[in-house]
Amino acid sequence: MIFQRNNFNMKKNFYIGILIVILLGVQVGFWAKTHKITPLLGIVPKVPSICDAKISALGDEQFYFRFLALYIQNAGDTFGRFTALKDYDYKALSEWFMLLDKLDSKSNFVPAIASYYYSNTQRVEDNRYIVDYLESNYDYNPTEKWWWLSQAVIISNNKLKDKPLALRLAYKLSSTPNDKMPSWAQQMPAFILEQMGEFEQALIIIKDLAEKHDNYSEGEMNFMNYFIRDRLGFLNERIGKR
Repeated sequence: MIFQRNNFNMKKNFYIGILIVILLGVQVGFWAKTHKITPLLGIVPKVPSICDAKISALGDEQFYFRFLALYIQNAGDTFGRFTALKDYDYKALSEWFMLLDKLDSKSNFVPAIASYYYSNTQRVEDNRYIVDYLESNYDYNPTEKWWWLSQAVIISNNKLKDKPLALRLAYKLSSTPNDKMPSWAQQMPAFILEQMGEFEQALIIIKDLAEKHDNYSEGEMNFMNYFIRDRLGFLNERIGKR
């Protein structure tokens, strides 16, 4: 009886061993055939409608907003991937940004990743989508969102090299109804005009700002006085040469 039992155990272990070897062989063969196959992962997912987003939020739009905002921040860089910004669909990204603003128009998270991260794309022309979005975000509440329009001016001027667009946005920024907005934001049209060679217009803007307000700091007044004196001297010298 003992011999028969040992013989049975040996046969059982033998078959188990063969089964393990077969399974390992199948696993190795499967890996050899498929290890170079990668799943087709998208970069920027399809944008849902605002109605679909509100339904998916299940009554908690703030939680869903945070979930989607982090999802878009990390889009293209999941499952061990790293995607160059030039490979993103910026039209789809801007639609995501617009959707997120509809879920929470007060948050500064989305305009921050748009202006500080996604604007660094190697395909510079894609920044037009970023600029359009930042202007849209500003329009929700100009008094509180003026900072993001100033970023749109900077991106238009420095990255897109589109002076007319930067000037239009700078004028829009300077007319923002916010007494606490710093003077440099109101002076932005003058800086763009100077770069465009419109020195007289730039001088008029700074001179007008200096005369209209009396709540400037000493440093701000010193800068404006210097700007006016320096440009007046430059203009007089240019007129003399003529």
